[in-house]
Amino acid sequence: MSEASQPAYLSPSELGTKDYWETYYARTLAHISNPEPNNSDTDSDVNDEDDPGTSWFSEHNAPQKILHFLTRKSFPLAPRNTRNTPQPQPQPQILDLGTGNGSMLALLRKRGGFTGEMVGVDYSKQSVELARALQRSRGHSAYHTGSEDDSEDEDGLQAEELPIRFEEWDVLGSRALLSPNGDVVELTGDEDVLDWFPYQRGGFDIVLDKGTFDAISLADDAKDTRVCERYPDIVRRLLRRGGFLVVTSCNWTEDELVKWFTGAEDKDRLVVWGRVEYPRFKFGGQEGQGVCTVCFQRVVDVDA
Repeated sequence: MSEASQPAYLSPSELGTKDYWETYYARTLAHISNPEPNNSDTDSDVNDEDDPGTSWFSEHNAPQKILHFLTRKSFPLAPRNTRNTPQPQPQPQILDLGTGNGSMLALLRKRGGFTGEMVGVDYSKQSVELARALQRSRGHSAYHTGSEDDSEDEDGLQAEELPIRFEEWDVLGSRALLSPNGDVVELTGDEDVLDWFPYQRGGFDIVLDKGTFDAISLADDAKDTRVCERYPDIVRRLLRRGGFLVVTSCNWTEDELVKWFTGAEDKDRLVVWGRVEYPRFKFGGQEGQGVCTVCFQRVVDVDA
């Protein structure tokens, strides 16, 4: 991306530090593990308003809107398009970057009817422990939400009963990714191949980012290349060809997100596939919205 087309950097903030998130999730984990003696069991539950990683979006109903976007008929990988079809189709595998308490994946599993493998990753160890604990105890409000059309997989399990995998992983620090041509890159050092990454399928079908790019953009990075510049290319390689990346932000405008993620003119690139609609407002003669969600698709041009 050229400097002329690159959006201005965000000012660094503590929300861009690993220490902030480790401290926050450790405190939440301690709360649900050791609730106050006089509190009822429900007092130890967690909801999106309890998590700064998701509360940024809850007031705009972003999780529900993303759920609707990914399950509507026009989205190719919606369960209604991949399940109970004449020709059996592999169920979409979903990766949630910066999963936090895991609520977005829980919502897609519980309400969305997605039965493929789901992996939530976070560079915060405390986040991963919290997400695992909430899944075991069904301690997040996303696990409590009922659905009239809960579907069963081929083994008769309700979608909500299929486990979600949560792993500690730093998307910016790992080299265990796919190369642009879809091959496994040569690994160096002590890092092993990721046993949860679908190498054989060429990457994940759907990758979610709800606030992770926001937090990365707030990091205080003194290097010549800011991490927010490297992130879009790294995330693209997590997707299989034709896969979808869904990015939700409250720090960047829709136009800025598009510039960050579609700036490259390479044969292997991300293009805008769709958008989630949110209420718009006018202030001081300017029109805007408090949050935006853009869906990108990985496109690879093949030489004739």
